[in-house]
Amino acid sequence: MLAKIRQTVLDDKGQGLVEFALVTLFIIVPVMVAIIDGSILFYKWVAVNNAAREGARAGAIYQDSRTSNGTKAMMLLIDAARESVITQAVDAIIGPLARRDVWSITYPDGDPILATNPTTVYDVYRTGCNVQVAITHKHTSLVGLVIGVDTIDLTATATMRIERGGVAISAP
Repeated sequence: MLAKIRQTVLDDKGQGLVEFALVTLFIIVPVMVAIIDGSILFYKWVAVNNAAREGARAGAIYQDSRTSNGTKAMMLLIDAARESVITQAVDAIIGPLARRDVWSITYPDGDPILATNPTTVYDVYRTGCNVQVAITHKHTSLVGLVIGVDTIDLTATATMRIERGGVAISAP
């Protein structure tokens, strides 16, 4: 009888180790991968939103020393300089894991033509108009590849009103 009990104890020696290995392999490891992948996704979402907001802010407060009234060509030159500042701001904020796959800078209010001479004179700073920065990042998820989702599009759009630009007016 005692020999039979010893034989049963000896046969069950590795059972706990096998169960632990199976639970670790099929439950704990996939849950940890999902948590890490979700954390990376959340980081990228925050980075894309912050980059869009900071890009719009950089465009809204952009100052230029050129005249405030002029031709459409001058307005386009100031827009190009503003867009360069926006690009630098977005690239500084976007972070090491995210990238701007698709992005745009738009002025949803159109061209600000001054009422005094609507055919030729423009407010080249677009004072009071809006600047809009839209960024889309395509995130490839490890969990998404397992469940059949190739990419997740993280999109952020920020719109801000452009402040008065140009040389500051001195007080009288």
